[in-house]
Amino acid sequence: MRWALIAAAALPLLAQSGEEILARVDRLRHPWPVFTVELTLQAQGPPQRWKVSARENGDARLDGLSPKERGRAVLLLGDQMWLLLPGSKRPVKVTPQQRMMGPAAGGDVARTRFREDYTVQSLAPGNLEGQGCWRLELTAKRPSLSARQAVLWVAKEGSLPLKAEFRLASGKLARTALFGPPVQAHGLSVLSKMGIEEPSGARAELIFSNWVRGGVDPLAFELPSAVR
Repeated sequence: MRWALIAAAALPLLAQSGEEILARVDRLRHPWPVFTVELTLQAQGPPQRWKVSARENGDARLDGLSPKERGRAVLLLGDQMWLLLPGSKRPVKVTPQQRMMGPAAGGDVARTRFREDYTVQSLAPGNLEGQGCWRLELTAKRPSLSARQAVLWVAKEGSLPLKAEFRLASGKLARTALFGPPVQAHGLSVLSKMGIEEPSGARAELIFSNWVRGGVDPLAFELPSAVR
């Protein structure tokens, strides 16, 4: 009975420690409540360049910068995603898991917020390719997330994310994310790049640059009243 009480008392501490780790990981992708960052996506074909604008509530917008993507935009509002095409006044509703950018889904490109999207089920010390780390098993907080389970490896030193596996409700592996080393932007550590791999072998690399605090127009997140 004594050990059961000790184990029960440790659960809130485990959750708190896991939440703290996720918060530090998320700050590498979301260093400020509102910001913009340029993204280069390298997969098959010519590289794509996008400008990502993020808001405090988690909404995000991608605007195409490269020649083929210029004029296109992707708008992520809550769990809904919309594609805005040049010359069209009516956005096209798509899913955050839809692969519009090679192996990278729109949700992968626009945002990854572990603390907001997942609950920590377990936290244990581990080892990834010889590096001491924490291994966190996560479950999705909302049924709208296609990846119902995730495993995240975070380096003990600096709480730097190393690798994440995202799985469907069936347990089938959906994709793997490999995180690059942090870089400095305006005095803060931010993510330099992220690789996306699928079980099929398809790969994409996301390279982040030109981080800017603020600079987001609220009107850019508005949809025509006809589709609200």
